[in-house]
Amino acid sequence: MDQPANQKINKLRVEGLLDLSKNYASGPKILLRIQTKTADYTCTQADSGTIFTTYGDTGAITFTLPTSPTKGWFALFFQSVDQDITITNATVDTLITYNDLTADGVAASTTSHQIGAFFLVFADGNVFNAVNLGGHTLTVNT
Repeated sequence: MDQPANQKINKLRVEGLLDLSKNYASGPKILLRIQTKTADYTCTQADSGTIFTTYGDTGAITFTLPTSPTKGWFALFFQSVDQDITITNATVDTLITYNDLTADGVAASTTSHQIGAFFLVFADGNVFNAVNLGGHTLTVNT
C-alpha cells in the first residue's frame, strides 16, 4: 500500500536532517551542530544548520549574519545567560521580523528576561527572516 503524499514529504524532511541510510562508524550523520560562543561572532555560510548557545558568556553578545541571505541558510540562537543577545544583519534593511519588513536586527534585552531567549533565523534568497521562539520580549532594531 502506498504512503499518502504528506507522509512521504515528512519522511523526506526527517531524512534530510537525520540520515540513517548510511553506515557511519560513529552513528548517524546529523546536520545540526551546536556551538557555544562567549564573545561577538560573525556567522558564515558554513554555519548554516548551527544552534548557537551562549553558556559561559559574561556580557552582552552580538551575532552578525552573513552578508548574503543565501536561500536555505538557517541558524538558531539560544541565550543561556542573563545578558543581552542581539542578532544583526551585515547588510542593513534585509531582515524581516515581527511587524518590520526592513529591520537591521533583533534582540532580547529586557533586564532579567534574557535567559531562554530563542531565535530562528533563515534566508529565503532575498532577505533574512527572524522568528522569536522563546516567548521573550523581542526588540526590533531598525
